[in-house]
Amino acid sequence: MSYEGYTQKICKNGHEWEEDCWADEFSHRCPICQERCVWWNMIDLTNGSFDEETNERIDGYVDLKVKDRKKCECCGSVLETIYEIPKKGHKENEQKTKRAHTKRAKAGSKKT
Repeated sequence: MSYEGYTQKICKNGHEWEEDCWADEFSHRCPICQERCVWWNMIDLTNGSFDEETNERIDGYVDLKVKDRKKCECCGSVLETIYEIPKKGHKENEQKTKRAHTKRAKAGSKKT
């Protein structure tokens, strides 16, 4: 069975983006403002997102809290969403991230 998932990321300005675990390149810079990633969380979709019996999330997803939304004054569409940086994630997931990248590298070397 192969690993499936993605990473939630937030820069120091509160912009959020996601990257697939099998992406060719990983960005440590925000695609909106180019600031460095200060928080990340890996989502493991290998065995699904929810427990079938309890319907609880089992994939590690973190529901991010919106800090601010900048909207267009004319039409009200959302131009930018700023998220609070969660207290958990980055440091707790550092070892988990290293293990996943090692698994990915080993899997990639087996494919060649």
